[in-house]
Amino acid sequence: MNALITAPGAYPDIPAEDYHGNANLLPGPSLSSSGAKLLLSKSPFHFWHASPLNPNRVEQDKPHFSIGRAAHDMILLHDRWPQAYHVLPEGFTRAATKKFALEIAEADAAAESGMTVLTFDQAETVKAVAAALKGNELAVATLSNGVCEETLAWQDPETGVWLRARPDFRPNSILTKSKVMVVPDLKFVAESNASPEGFERAINNFGYHQSAAFYMDGIKAVYRHYPTHWVHVVVEREAPHCVALYELPGEDIERGRALNRRAINLFADCLSKDKWPGYADEPKPVGLPHWARSRLDNFTPEEMAFSAAA
Repeated sequence: MNALITAPGAYPDIPAEDYHGNANLLPGPSLSSSGAKLLLSKSPFHFWHASPLNPNRVEQDKPHFSIGRAAHDMILLHDRWPQAYHVLPEGFTRAATKKFALEIAEADAAAESGMTVLTFDQAETVKAVAAALKGNELAVATLSNGVCEETLAWQDPETGVWLRARPDFRPNSILTKSKVMVVPDLKFVAESNASPEGFERAINNFGYHQSAAFYMDGIKAVYRHYPTHWVHVVVEREAPHCVALYELPGEDIERGRALNRRAINLFADCLSKDKWPGYADEPKPVGLPHWARSRLDNFTPEEMAFSAAA
């Protein structure tokens, strides 16, 4: 089959399903930000297993409810929301087969067509999250005057492999070459990750610094300009749905870029050899973690004697 995208550039109308799962999206195998993180956090084997490169790849399950995903779509893809989500009426129950006969049939048809079916309460939560975000003028400003979920495609200058990215929002300031080019990234998080300290942990745990570097490099490759700022627009999934804006420091973006360089090189190497190794395809030394070794090695003679007596 011919590739959907045949040249580097920006493509606003690529369906999400093709971006994430079409093996013929680009002229050759490609790496995304999530793939780069998976290569390093797990192994090439895990990456290959979940990628379109795997001919036996298990298709993803039908869409399931996610407050973050649904709120993201309601805010950034408002026009498409009715085509992607079906909301059940208040009080709906499948046990009331007569009372809700029509609604049950509509829900089944919606699910069969690939729509995400939400309960009335779930939809109300999504609306509350979206309303909280819209109540923050600065957050709204960062998500205005631009394009949502534009697909960027380019080739790595060092290895030649294809890379792809799909930022939440690409501001038009990139096109006008403004002095300030702020790229926002929406994050709907648990309450424990919403505070500054909690979000620091989330950046490390979920590799947000890698994603930022990957997307910024994609913008640079396609539009010839690096954004000047990267801002995480963070919203709590739980009430009161507090909104926070956290700018990612440039030095942490550089740390993410260094990790991405490792991932891209690893991806290129696996492609050239057609080998996708797991954690340890050959025996490798694995023993106690460093903290356990340090604790045992620093036992005093008295502590050792006590342990022997016990």
